[in-house]
Amino acid sequence: MKKILSLLVFVLAQFASYGQCSSVAVQVSSSDTTSIQLYHAGFFLMPSGFDNICEWEVSSFSGEILHQATTSGNANEQGFTLFDHSIPLTDSMKATIVITNNTEGITCTMTDTLYWKETEVLPGSFIGNWAVLSSNGGVEEPITTSTNEIQSISTIALFPSPAYDYFELRGDLANYAFSIFDLNGQHLASYHNVYQQEKVDVSHFSAGMYFVHIWDEQRRYVGVKKMIKL
Repeated sequence: MKKILSLLVFVLAQFASYGQCSSVAVQVSSSDTTSIQLYHAGFFLMPSGFDNICEWEVSSFSGEILHQATTSGNANEQGFTLFDHSIPLTDSMKATIVITNNTEGITCTMTDTLYWKETEVLPGSFIGNWAVLSSNGGVEEPITTSTNEIQSISTIALFPSPAYDYFELRGDLANYAFSIFDLNGQHLASYHNVYQQEKVDVSHFSAGMYFVHIWDEQRRYVGVKKMIKL
């Protein structure tokens, strides 16, 4: 078994060296009627996998947001997200994963449909689970730094610094999305559609240094700011 696992790690490492966005897809790793765990293999299939910042969004086809999460870190930390829902088995859901890798200068977007699939295991006996419709590979785009298309991180201020009970972002954009990570790369919180100078409560955070990864209104990665919490 150890030899098999070692071989698997070696093969995955080779994929990491030569893999690309088009190899990554939305996958269902486990599910029941009201709970789904999604998975992607971007850590192994994209170069610089440790630098991936992954945004997950699941919605109904009527536009209701069912689940949002941001993950990073090692393969298990960034590659999975679990959520509960109340969507009827006769309906479907839209699942989107956006992987941003600032080291490679790319974003990789995977979109697929989740539907309830039933399989006949014995005549007249069926088992069901949530599955993906197409297993489409990701679409790769370069991260643009043109000031005509995306705001420079240098024009965004995190105030006050150091922060006590709250902080706010100040810049030219109307609103932002961002995620907060600790020094170990552990994802702590994600925020969406936060308006400029809107107070973000960090009173429950322990004193120390944190990293705030920022996206603009079009979900394009802008950069990272340090936050000192007193």
